[in-house]
Amino acid sequence: MKRDFGLPPRFALRFLRWFCPDELYEGIEGDLLEQFKVDRKQFGAKKAKRKFSWNVINFFKADIILRNRFTFKLINTIMIGNYFKVASRNILKRKMYSFINAFGLSVGIAFCILIFLFIMDERSFDQFHANKNQIYRLEEKSYDYETWQRDPKQPYFRSAYLPLPMMPAVKDELPEVIYATRFNSGATGVVRSGDKVFSEKGIAYVDVDFFKMFSFNLIAGNREKLFSNKFEVVITPAIAKKYFDGQDPLGKILQIDEDGNKEFTVTGLIESPPANSSIEFDILLPQSARSRYERQISKWGNFNTPTFVQLVPNTDLKKFTLNLDKVIQKHMSDKLEKWRKDSTVPIPDNVKMFEMEFTQLPDWHLKKEISWDKVSDPQYSWILGGIAALIMIIASINYISLALTTSASRKTEVGIRKVAGAQRQQLIWQFSIESIVLSVISMIIGIGMVFLFLPSFNQFTDKAVTISFSTASWVLLAGFALTIFIGLLAGSYPALFLSSFRPALVLKGTFTSKVQAGFTKPLVVIQFVLSAFLIMSSVIMYRQMKYITTKDLGYNKEQILVIPTQTGYNIEGNKMVERFRTRLQQEASIVSVAGTDISFNHGYSKYGYKIKGEQRAAYVYTVDPEYLPTLGATLVQGRNFDARIAADSNAIIVNEALVRDMKWKDPLTEYVNYQEDSASLGAKVIGVVKDYHFLSLEKNIEPMFLAMYQRNYYLTTMLIKVTPGELPDKLEMIRKIWKELAPDKPFDYSFLDEDISKQYKSHEQWMGIMGLSTSFAILIACLGLFGLSGINALNRTKEMGIRKVMGAEVKNIFILLNRQFIWLAMIAFAIGGPLSWYVMSKWWLKDFQFKITIGWELFAVSVAAGLLVALITVSYHALKTAWLNPAETLKNE
Repeated sequence: MKRDFGLPPRFALRFLRWFCPDELYEGIEGDLLEQFKVDRKQFGAKKAKRKFSWNVINFFKADIILRNRFTFKLINTIMIGNYFKVASRNILKRKMYSFINAFGLSVGIAFCILIFLFIMDERSFDQFHANKNQIYRLEEKSYDYETWQRDPKQPYFRSAYLPLPMMPAVKDELPEVIYATRFNSGATGVVRSGDKVFSEKGIAYVDVDFFKMFSFNLIAGNREKLFSNKFEVVITPAIAKKYFDGQDPLGKILQIDEDGNKEFTVTGLIESPPANSSIEFDILLPQSARSRYERQISKWGNFNTPTFVQLVPNTDLKKFTLNLDKVIQKHMSDKLEKWRKDSTVPIPDNVKMFEMEFTQLPDWHLKKEISWDKVSDPQYSWILGGIAALIMIIASINYISLALTTSASRKTEVGIRKVAGAQRQQLIWQFSIESIVLSVISMIIGIGMVFLFLPSFNQFTDKAVTISFSTASWVLLAGFALTIFIGLLAGSYPALFLSSFRPALVLKGTFTSKVQAGFTKPLVVIQFVLSAFLIMSSVIMYRQMKYITTKDLGYNKEQILVIPTQTGYNIEGNKMVERFRTRLQQEASIVSVAGTDISFNHGYSKYGYKIKGEQRAAYVYTVDPEYLPTLGATLVQGRNFDARIAADSNAIIVNEALVRDMKWKDPLTEYVNYQEDSASLGAKVIGVVKDYHFLSLEKNIEPMFLAMYQRNYYLTTMLIKVTPGELPDKLEMIRKIWKELAPDKPFDYSFLDEDISKQYKSHEQWMGIMGLSTSFAILIACLGLFGLSGINALNRTKEMGIRKVMGAEVKNIFILLNRQFIWLAMIAFAIGGPLSWYVMSKWWLKDFQFKITIGWELFAVSVAAGLLVALITVSYHALKTAWLNPAETLKNE
């Protein structure tokens, strides 16, 4: 079809039609078309079209666009102002319902914001490093017999601890590796400068590439020249302030006694790691300064050193994996073959004894399969997020219920507004704005609650979440978005319901105020199912933790102080224990003093050994003869160690679990060659101690033996048992004796019962979180039940009035109104009880080898408590309706 190029541009005509008022359009269009014809004759079609488009744009003016629209906008502005005025009046008029609504929503908003902050913190770990996507942690994946026994399909042990020489090997032999560093953290040592002496637990050993890989800000020092020798140290500002009073620390000397006293020169001041860092340290020392470094640098059989690498950008990770395998084959093939041959259990040929894996830096924190200082289970975020979402939904449901409860009292208002000309859309806007206003009030209260409860929330979750300037914007944005969403969602049904009233019926008095809200009953059941689940779960957690803290552990943990010798792992520790025992025995309040290399919850040592060709493993504790008497442990066979008998330095005392594991008939005739001494039978068993829980109750009592201190095995900790009562005075006395015998060493202590309770810290945190969630859920569910009971009382007001006229007593009406809610609560507990039993048995209690039995009495207590809460909640409306004068309720019908 031939196009007519003599017509004006269509897009210009469409644009004119879009913005021009209807009453002006024909006149303006006619003028423009006439001018277009004149221009086409004078200038031609092409130029005429350009002038036509320009003329249309010239008409795009405020006086044309807003012609006859100013009054309409003014009316809308006035109406919106009226909506807010009416909303504020209704909120103030119904103070109780408004308070309940605002409080319920604010609790839900506060909980959601707290969980939002928690998830943000979890996801923010290690994100501040510039090279985060190129940094990887190397990990071992090795065949493990004990793991195979638990799950033959996954017979692998995974760990981030590798041989010390792994780092130089991968850096020198793999082209993909730019930088590499080892990182050994958590070392404890005595640090001194002048007269300032403290015990520090944040000592870490790294390589020089550490400062090139990670984005910790070097405040002072030359990054390229750090650790030029092994007697240099890099410290954080907190350490500098502690030892040098804010002076420039560079060039100053720190004496560090981690395993022998050495002097280190401060050559760098580095920024402290933030709370969301997987890497923690206070003091950084060179790897070459580690004890026994020279002996272990060529040993590929000791797995004790985490290793990090930074790869070339866009590295082919599959090729890198193959190259890692080549490094393993080159340096560990002989050892791996020996491990395979020495295994007492046949290992299939297709099962690799050892291979390497790796994890990108941002994924360290949430990879729970690999043990790490700050590892976290990603399921926590999902669980808390789910609870927050559910609580928010319940809060919205409550709003609907409470809004419907008050709807009947506003029927006259709606009728008058409709008679006066109000359209349904305007009424919907009015009620929606009321909902949004109440939501905004709730948001303000909720944000206030966030600031109020954030310290407690951090304590529950073991976090250090703060609302900084950067996070405040996210919090406000999330809170505002949540508020608008809740306001529209929660206010939508009441708005539609109230705006549907028929004015003729309302004003004639024939309108029924009965609210058909049967759909809220299953919602309230859901609310109480959640509440029942949380109540029962919290009770189970409480009972389990009480069981743990009161269970007989096989020894006496009370009145025992745990004091590190602060001497490092050497013979000085043994001498320190003897000096203190001699001195403290002169005090009447001291029962005994014992020495050990590892105390409860302060690490462990496990040895593998062969007996008659069978591979076995057991936990080993180096102790002195006072160890068992101090703990009150019981010998069932044989005798205790005796320092006067020289042969006892090569003797052991085993527990009953080891005897069962070995199937010994007469353990006092047996030997354990755990030191692999080919010239002797090994250590003779001189006693059997009754099983006691040296590990947490999450684990079974495993094979264990005690060895008396000997060459190369040292005591590092004292256990001091004191008499009951006046503990502060005794503690001060021990402190003075410490200053007398070890004036150059810091005094540090803990209580044995506190050390043992720290084993269950994560479980106690989840108990706190569940308790907090339970409180929120019960509170909001009760608000929902309160609303539903109000609807029920409203619907049955006249019925109850008739019953009272017919002679019904208050107690009969009270029971009649509350009966259905008690049934709803019982149905909820009938569903929540089995759900709680299943989840707690399969999820929480499964971590404990020693646990409570979930009996009917737990559920009976929970049901009774839940029903009592429900009864108290619904009693207000029931009693209010029962006490109404029937003359008031019946006069309008």
